[in-house]
Amino acid sequence: YGMSWLTPLGFLGLIGLIALILIYIIKPNYQQKFISSTYVWKKSLKFKKKKMPINRLQDILLFLCQVLIITGMASILAQPFIMADKEQEVKEHVVIIDASASMLSMTEQGTRFQRAVNEVRTLAEQVMEEEGKMTVILAGEKASYVVQDAGVDFKADLLQTLEDLADAPPEDNCTYGAADINGAIKLAEAITAEKKDVQVLLYTDTRYIDSGKVVVKQINDEREWNAAILDVRVLVVENYYRFEVDVACYGDKDADINVLVDIYGVNDSNATVSLEVKARCKAGQTETLVFGNYSADDPDETITEDVEVYSYGYVVARVDELDTFDLDNTFYRYGGEKQVLKIQYCSAMPNNYFATAMDVIRDRFGSRWDVEYTEIRPGQEYATEGFDVYIFEHETPKTFPKDGLVILSNPDKVPSNTGLRLGQRFNARDDNTLTQGEDHPIMKGINAENIIVTKYTEITSYDGYTPLMYCFGKPVVMAKNEPDQKILVMTFSLNYSDFSMLLEFPLFLSNTLNYFIPNTMDEYVINVNESIKLNSRSDKLTVVGPQTNIEMVQFPGAVDLKNPGVYTVTQVPISGKTVVENFFVRIPASESNTAAVEDTLTNPYFYEAKENEDLDLLFYFAMALVALLFLEWGLQARKQF
Repeated sequence: YGMSWLTPLGFLGLIGLIALILIYIIKPNYQQKFISSTYVWKKSLKFKKKKMPINRLQDILLFLCQVLIITGMASILAQPFIMADKEQEVKEHVVIIDASASMLSMTEQGTRFQRAVNEVRTLAEQVMEEEGKMTVILAGEKASYVVQDAGVDFKADLLQTLEDLADAPPEDNCTYGAADINGAIKLAEAITAEKKDVQVLLYTDTRYIDSGKVVVKQINDEREWNAAILDVRVLVVENYYRFEVDVACYGDKDADINVLVDIYGVNDSNATVSLEVKARCKAGQTETLVFGNYSADDPDETITEDVEVYSYGYVVARVDELDTFDLDNTFYRYGGEKQVLKIQYCSAMPNNYFATAMDVIRDRFGSRWDVEYTEIRPGQEYATEGFDVYIFEHETPKTFPKDGLVILSNPDKVPSNTGLRLGQRFNARDDNTLTQGEDHPIMKGINAENIIVTKYTEITSYDGYTPLMYCFGKPVVMAKNEPDQKILVMTFSLNYSDFSMLLEFPLFLSNTLNYFIPNTMDEYVINVNESIKLNSRSDKLTVVGPQTNIEMVQFPGAVDLKNPGVYTVTQVPISGKTVVENFFVRIPASESNTAAVEDTLTNPYFYEAKENEDLDLLFYFAMALVALLFLEWGLQARKQF
């Protein structure tokens, strides 16, 4: 842009040029002078003829200088400036498409995700007509580029890519969890930080109170609404189970939601208790339905349905409504079914040490195991199969069990196929405390130095075993955990030790059971895109669920799951009996809120060019005017001489 004038009327000052010209016209071009001698006159005329060309040049320069002075003054009155460049129209667009689970909400026009892609395709056609550029980012589980810096040359590819995105099943491109909006903003920042005039648009179903410079395009339809089961919790109140179901609805109106709850395997039977409740839900608020006994801590609480359940297998809660988002209409809660743990105790000199410890274990693992403890008296026939745990004290079975954990306490001999070889017995001269062996899960929370032993048997060979405790430098407690052999051996008698009198003893047995017969999972409900930690009593297990079939051979291990639904874990432990357990993967509760509102949206860094300002030329014109005035003064002074 060229020079402009803020006050063009200031050029009226150029009228002064007319006055200057008139002055030069009416100015006399001679002077009357009296001289005393013609000789001087003649000399003067001769000198004047020689100086005439220079005088004429001075007069012309003086006239031009005066013209420029008047012009400069008029220009200053007009206030000259150079206008700054105007901002160019936005020609590059960075589009972020929300691909979270809530974008799978569906109406007759398709899912929110499909509607968003169709709107982006329309925008792309417009941008290409204006010869702009376009970048499309998909904010799924992890943000990624769909197309990047696509210009007119790639118009056909861009439109085809967006068409394919809209036509594909939405679940192929959407995550069942939350969208990686922050990751998408980071990808957009790679463009906005380097280029001017880039517009960022977010197509989403979330409303932002403050979206900053990002243009948010909401895809919500006023007809959409969602009824959801957000969570199912199981509590124990006075030896009975209580089930709490969180229900919510999202949309523009309150609703009465029909909630169905089925409790399977009630009270150690195959019976199923089915309950149906009408829940009054306010839009955007969570209501908790309670099924079970009154709480002793809160006798005034409202119980939706009063049922007495002291054992159960699993619970299924669902909403019986036609909403536009069905991924959260059903919720499964597993973990109620106990595994039967059969333990056999056989001793040549019976005592109640192990029986007392089993009472502690029953209390500790009551929600996980149904412990069946069988004690074999001397002279009775003991079993070598059909149990999960075999405890032999002061004797060794003729036929070594192969289908469970074998605990040998002060054995008199051991079979050669166990990998153990016993040496001679020792009597400690004084009370001797044990020392710690290798760091091991069985020794968690146990201090070996608290245990006193007065008689023990040394082990001379222990191939494949891990020493856990020593006596005088010789291992006396060892463990072996292999697919075909699970053995724990203590080569001292509890009658000659204070181990059974310490709190460490039931803890030692609990750790032993946890190590050899681990809980498959510690949680039965996880969110999509989270990991579940699994352990096994076998050398492998399988996980089968929606679009999932995994075989695991290393334990403990973790599995990442991306699809909601029920998953089945199957394993065959050393007993040979197939163990089947289930867990549930749900969409995050936040994704059930199909009318979510957030406070602020994180913005990318935008390129900050120096702001263009109009250039004021008044100072430069004033400097030029001062220079002309000095020049004019110099010419006038020279003319006088």
